[in-house]
Amino acid sequence: MEKEDIEQAVKDAAAESDEAGRLSCAHALGLARKLDSEAAEIGDAANRGGVRIVDCQLGCFEVAKATHDDLANYQAPTAIAEEIAVALVEGRLPCPTAFEVSRQLKVSPREVGDAASKLETRVSCCQLGCFP
Repeated sequence: MEKEDIEQAVKDAAAESDEAGRLSCAHALGLARKLDSEAAEIGDAANRGGVRIVDCQLGCFEVAKATHDDLANYQAPTAIAEEIAVALVEGRLPCPTAFEVSRQLKVSPREVGDAASKLETRVSCCQLGCFP
C-alpha cells in the first residue's frame, strides 16, 4: 500500500473516532493489521497527517496515566515482574516486548505497563514511533 493511501486511511480512522483528529493506540495497531502494514508506518502516517496517537495501551501517555504515587499500594505480580526483568534492553522495556509479555501471561497490556511503572522501568521503542 502506498504512503498516501495509508495516510488517508489513518486520517479517515481518526475522523471517525470519538475524538476527531486523534487515534487510539489500539485502533492504530488494529489499522496496521487491517492494512497489512507495519505499526511504524501507521505512526509515520499519523505524524504526516497531523493525527495524534492517544491512550497508549501500556499507560505511557494518556490523561488518566497512573503515576508512581497512584501505584503506591499496587503490588506488581511476581510473574510480570520476572518477565519484565529478563526482557530489559539497556534497562528499558521495549513496547513490542511488553505486548509479548502481556500475551504470554494472558494479562492486559495495561497490567504490564502498570507493573513497569511500579518497578520504575521505562517503556521504550513504541511500535507506532510515538517515543524512542
